[in-house]
Amino acid sequence: MSTHEFFDVLSISDENANVDMIQVLMGNDCLGTYFKNGTAKLYFQSGLKKNHEEQLQKINSNHPFQWGWEKQYKEEWHLAWQDNFQPVIIEKKLAVIPHWQEGSQEEIVIKIKPGMAFGTGHHETTWLMLRQMLQYIQPGMSVLDLGSGSGILSIAARKMGAGKADAVEFDIECKTNFYENFELNEITEEIQFHHGDVLNWTKLDYDLILANMNRNVIEKLIPQLHNSRGTILLSGLLDTDYETIESLCQNHHLQVKEKMIKGEWICLAVE
Repeated sequence: MSTHEFFDVLSISDENANVDMIQVLMGNDCLGTYFKNGTAKLYFQSGLKKNHEEQLQKINSNHPFQWGWEKQYKEEWHLAWQDNFQPVIIEKKLAVIPHWQEGSQEEIVIKIKPGMAFGTGHHETTWLMLRQMLQYIQPGMSVLDLGSGSGILSIAARKMGAGKADAVEFDIECKTNFYENFELNEITEEIQFHHGDVLNWTKLDYDLILANMNRNVIEKLIPQLHNSRGTILLSGLLDTDYETIESLCQNHHLQVKEKMIKGEWICLAVE
């Protein structure tokens, strides 16, 4: 059996806020998280469990918690989501629904096939980004989606009236899920997928830049964004990160115009 046919799944029984903190400290390797019956399940690509276990030991020395590991076939992941996926409704304007659902009454409807990218709108950071996009996107805007994952933000941008967009994603295994979701939403040539490191992307002449990523990546990205001419939406950040990120923005001639909070997470509008 190939190491890519299943996930290593980390199970943690703790408060949601603590699980979010642990996920952030684990870095970019965590593919996604969902909660069921009081237990959080964090998904990782197989083959790196030893490295993750060492990181958990370090985190546990400062923040004691209980954890365990199991394996789950990718096919079982899809079945689990089909059993638990509930539509995400934002401002009674936008709905994110599973691909097997026929439709919804909201003005903007996005169909998602849960996959490797784990971008379904359920996590607070994705919810925050979608909510702020409803406010900031204007017809015909150019959009850059950094760390695009499943493509949910690119799809949303297009359905909100944006023009052509570029989506940049480092994990090549997201590409199939990305295009599956585009086909589900009948989007074809308006958005281009680019496989690469977001930190190596130098074209920043967009009306709106979306970056929903790990704090460590955002900290490295901010110094490169000072030449951008449009609005930047940043998420993947905890509320406790705010002062550090605001100070870093100021040091690079960027101003935080708005801060939105959901749970422990924040989304910043920066210019």
